[in-house]
Amino acid sequence: MRVIIGTNFCNLCNPATRKYVYYCTISCLCLLILILSATALRAQPPKEAGLGVAWQVRGRWQIEGKGRQILTGEAIPPGSLLQPTEEAGDHSILIFLPDGQRILYECFLTQDCERGFRVPSLYREPDPFAVDMLARIRAVLSRRSPDQESGQSQGPRLARQETLAALGPGNRVDIAGLAAKLPNGRYTYDLRPLDPASPRQSRVLLEKNAATITLPLPSPGLYELTITDQLNTQRIDVFIAAVRPEQSANVMKSYQDATALIRDWNSNYQGWPIHDFQRAYLEALVLGIEPAQTSAQTAITTEKTDRASITAEPVFSPKPGLFAGDTAVSLRCDTPGATMHYTVDSSQPFDTSPVYRAPIMVKGTALTIKAFAVAPGEKESAVVTGIFWIHE
Repeated sequence: MRVIIGTNFCNLCNPATRKYVYYCTISCLCLLILILSATALRAQPPKEAGLGVAWQVRGRWQIEGKGRQILTGEAIPPGSLLQPTEEAGDHSILIFLPDGQRILYECFLTQDCERGFRVPSLYREPDPFAVDMLARIRAVLSRRSPDQESGQSQGPRLARQETLAALGPGNRVDIAGLAAKLPNGRYTYDLRPLDPASPRQSRVLLEKNAATITLPLPSPGLYELTITDQLNTQRIDVFIAAVRPEQSANVMKSYQDATALIRDWNSNYQGWPIHDFQRAYLEALVLGIEPAQTSAQTAITTEKTDRASITAEPVFSPKPGLFAGDTAVSLRCDTPGATMHYTVDSSQPFDTSPVYRAPIMVKGTALTIKAFAVAPGEKESAVVTGIFWIHE
């Protein structure tokens, strides 16, 4: 035994043997790390899909196969089929998707509403930040009462601004932006905390004699500020998100990223409600509202519906998305003998809309094509939407 041990020990002194043992050890460690990593990945919950948000909902809508009404703030899976659940009336629904798409669906007559509307698929992989931002905004909307529906305005809307401010001495905040454009002089303001437990301040005297306005606040939180001049004319509407100084850096970074993304979408694709989105996102950040945990599988899975007697939906070629130059878009329907009606001005297509006969040219900046198909003896297809952007 002593001889064997002595021999093995001497073998380890051999440089070739030591090198072999070293590489074997490294290989075993790498294999162990791969096994542990794979196990950890399997244990993680599925990431949330790139879900959209129902922003404005008029009338009663449902996602095919879900069997429940869509409410403002509802998660909308790309590719899902939306259908009004009432036969007549003013039906419209505005959908925002995390790849920048903005889609308005509307119908007024029973025959038009019966078609339903197909939500476009995402034309590109959304940024994880965009997915998280929309998820937080959905969470904020779902907490609101019906009379707080997003994007609704009563009468003329004031100039609007969002301010994220760190509380200074005496819980004071400085407000610049629109305030800088107000002439120096005497004003009054109304301050309404979003927290119903905090008191509202009305008709408080304000002397403006600098480029900014300094206001004392009761505490950190969210406030709606309206400033009125001496002629009793409301001048500006400011949404204030007040945080402790130690919180401001992290909150400011997330808010600036969201602001840049929303403004980029709006400048490229038009129609994003910048102020409403910024206010909802600030509300989520300041109040710590986390997005609901909705997995990709449970969100997109719907019950299968027999659509054998329904005309096949038109298919775009090429698929909607970004293009380097002018592009010819073709429509195809797989149902024999089908006729396709379409529009190119974002409006809903009807039976009286133009019939597709030749490729549609997309020139300049962007074009939204909406189309449906109908074949003899079959129901009309759902309306499909394709948004084509020309990248300059």
